[in-house]
Amino acid sequence: MNQTPTGPQGNPPQHSGQPPSHHPIQPFRQAGAPPQPAHNIKVDGAAVNPYQQSAMPEVGGKIGPHTIQLLIGEGGMANVYKVWHTGLEVTRAIKILKKGFSQESKERFLTEAKILADINHPNIILIHTIGAWEGQVPFIEMEFVDGLSIGQMIAQNRRLPPAAAVCVAYFVCQALHYAHTKDYTLYGKVYRGLIHRDIKPDNIFLSRDGIVKLMDFGIARPSEISLHTVGDKIMGTLVYLSPEQLNGRELDHRTDIFSLGCVLYEMITGERAFPQKKLSELVQSKTRGIFKPMESYNIPMPPSLPQAVSKALALEPGQRYDNAADFGNALFSVLHDITSMPPNHILSLYMKNPAGIPPYEPRRNAGANKGLIIAAIVGGAVIVAALAAGIVYALLKAKVF
Repeated sequence: MNQTPTGPQGNPPQHSGQPPSHHPIQPFRQAGAPPQPAHNIKVDGAAVNPYQQSAMPEVGGKIGPHTIQLLIGEGGMANVYKVWHTGLEVTRAIKILKKGFSQESKERFLTEAKILADINHPNIILIHTIGAWEGQVPFIEMEFVDGLSIGQMIAQNRRLPPAAAVCVAYFVCQALHYAHTKDYTLYGKVYRGLIHRDIKPDNIFLSRDGIVKLMDFGIARPSEISLHTVGDKIMGTLVYLSPEQLNGRELDHRTDIFSLGCVLYEMITGERAFPQKKLSELVQSKTRGIFKPMESYNIPMPPSLPQAVSKALALEPGQRYDNAADFGNALFSVLHDITSMPPNHILSLYMKNPAGIPPYEPRRNAGANKGLIIAAIVGGAVIVAALAAGIVYALLKAKVF
C-alpha cells in the first residue's frame, strides 16, 4: 500500500533564520539538461531566437524587476543567476534560456515551469513566476537555496556520514512520492504522476538549515508519456540512469528509485556504483546489474543499509521498491539502526558542523544485552546480601539483640 514516508519530525521545518557566519558555503551550481522534444505536449508559437546577435545577461544588469548579483549555474540549456528582487527586497534565483535556444528547448523550459508551478512540497524547489527578458527570452523566477549540491559536498568531503546520507535520500523519497502520485494539468490535459528522470547529485541541494531540495525538472515528463530518447540520444546523466532508460524501454516511477539508489551509494562510499568511463562498459555493467558491494568499502554501517541500496539498484524494476514511499520507509528504519536522532536534526547539525555527526557503532545483540542485565542483577543481589550480612554482624557484636 502506498504510504507517504513517516517518522518523528519527518517533514523538514520551513527555511527560517540566518545561518552561522562561521560556516562557509560556496555558491551552488544547478546543472542543465540537454534539449528534448516534447512528444504529445505542444506549445503554440513559432521558434524564437533573440540571442543571435545579443549577449547573455551580466552581473549588475536587470531581468525584469531583478538585479543580477551572481551567475550561480550554467548548463547546456540555461543559465541560473542569483538576483535581488528590488520590489520585494528578497533574494531569488532566475533560470533563463541560453543563447541559441531552439523551439524544443523553449517547449521543455515552459513545461518545466508549468510542472513546478503546480508543485507545493517542502523538499522541491519553489517557483514564483515566469517572465520574458527583453520581451522574448523566457525565464523562471525561483526560490534561492543558500546551500550546496550533493555533488559539491561529495567533491569537497569525498563522502557523507551514513546517517546524513540516509537522511538526504529519505527526504528525496518524500519529494519523489509526491511528484510520482500528484495530478498535473499540462496544456489542457490532466496527467497522473510525474517521472523526474534526472536524479543525480547535482540536482539535490542541502540548504544551510539542513533542508533538502530536489531541483531541475527540465526533462521530467508525465508517467503516461514515454519520452526516453531523442533519436539515439539518451536523456539524463548516464551514470545515474536506470537499465531500462539505457535500453530505451518503457519507464515508470521506479526508474527514479534506481537513480536515487545510485546517488545514495555515492554519498556513502564516495564512489559511483557504475564508474565505467566507456559507454559500452557502463551499459554492460548496468544491464547485468554489476556493481561493487557496499560492504567491501570497510565503512561502518548497519547491514540494513547496503540491503536497502541493493534493492533500489535491482536490475529489474519489479525487484525494486514498489514506490518511493516504500523506499523512504525502509530508509527511516535504516536510520533507526544508526541513531535515535530525527532526520531534520541530523542534517541541521551536519550543515553546521560536518564532523559533529557521530560514526555508526554496532549495537550489542539482544543475547549480549540480556547477559549483561542478568549479570547486573546477580551482582546487585550479591552486594545487597553482603551488606545485609555485615549489618547483622555489626548489630550482634554490639549486643543490640
